Amino acid sequence: MINRIIIFCTCIMTISSCSESNTKDTTTRIKPVKYVTVRSTDVNESQSFTGLAKSQREAQLSFKVSGTLNAVKVKVGEKVQKGQILAVLDASDYQVSYNASLAGIDNSKAQVENAQAQLENARSALVTAESNYKRYEKLYETNSISISEFEQAKSSCKSAQANYKAVNTQIAAAQSALRSSQSQTKSASNQVSYTRMTAPFSGIITEINIEPNELAAQGQPIMVINSEGKPDIEVGIPEKNIASVKPNQEVIVTFNTLKDVQLKGAVHEIGYNAIGNTYPVTVRMKENDARIRPGMPAIAKFIFSDQEENGESILVPSSAIGEDNQGRYVYIISEDKDEYICKRRAVKVGKVHDANFEVLDGLSGGEMIVSAGLNMLQDGMLVSLYHSK
Repeated sequence: MINRIIIFCTCIMTISSCSESNTKDTTTRIKPVKYVTVRSTDVNESQSFTGLAKSQREAQLSFKVSGTLNAVKVKVGEKVQKGQILAVLDASDYQVSYNASLAGIDNSKAQVENAQAQLENARSALVTAESNYKRYEKLYETNSISISEFEQAKSSCKSAQANYKAVNTQIAAAQSALRSSQSQTKSASNQVSYTRMTAPFSGIITEINIEPNELAAQGQPIMVINSEGKPDIEVGIPEKNIASVKPNQEVIVTFNTLKDVQLKGAVHEIGYNAIGNTYPVTVRMKENDARIRPGMPAIAKFIFSDQEENGESILVPSSAIGEDNQGRYVYIISEDKDEYICKRRAVKVGKVHDANFEVLDGLSGGEMIVSAGLNMLQDGMLVSLYHSK
């Protein structure tokens, strides 16, 4: 009987000891948490928009005349210099027209020379006729000649004057014909030169749309040339943001395909008319990377500063803000006798800046808050500070 009593007492003490141990483990369990220290910072709202890289200059090249393509003298991807010949048409027919126009110039020059010679003869005849008329006029006044002789001299003078005037008209017509021939020759010469396509500026050939011996129509796009150097980025800005975009505004440009590229640019052109629901804006790069090609997708980050909200604000990671039926809150970390305790505190938030919330009320600079895992915490829970590597 005594042994049973001793065993019973021993079991009671063991159970009590285990219960106290479990209670102590539960109440003193410490949760490791990630944290951030609250700081005030200048707030500028940023927005990112997708766009495409393009060359600062691009031209679709075509011939000004039609003809059969004789040769293409460049390849896609080839660098060319301004004025370099890129493609050539068969110029035979245009050369024939040019040669004929040269013959027309020679003929017009001969007509001008002949008319000028006639003018000299007409001028000499006019001088003689006018001299005779004046002499006969004086003789007639003194009754030294008959009236018929006087009238004949007068008629000869008028005839010489009319002939002189006609020859002058003939010279003007010949000179006009010469100018016309010269104009035709210039046009024919241009037609010949138009059979040679040259680079309007130095750049890279990015596209060729024709093969030798094919017919090239006047104005038909034959090839595309792009300028080298710093590219432009074309983006579409929504109407709610377009008023905030200013000329020369700084822009940060990144490329998904080039992870290590972050380049500075500036607003170069701002479209006035909307295309769909966005306005076209051209960003001109201040820096260049040889790996960037026209057509590459880009992300342009614009910084929009609100003049009415200048000053410092508190920004915290979105993961540090919790929300339930009581509203939004954070967990403040306070230190008490070498222990850290998290305490819930209601906050009022404002705009979202990238991945951060602007806290309008409830936090002060220098306070520590839990930055992740809020759903695992309770008000007043002991925590330890987790320092990520």
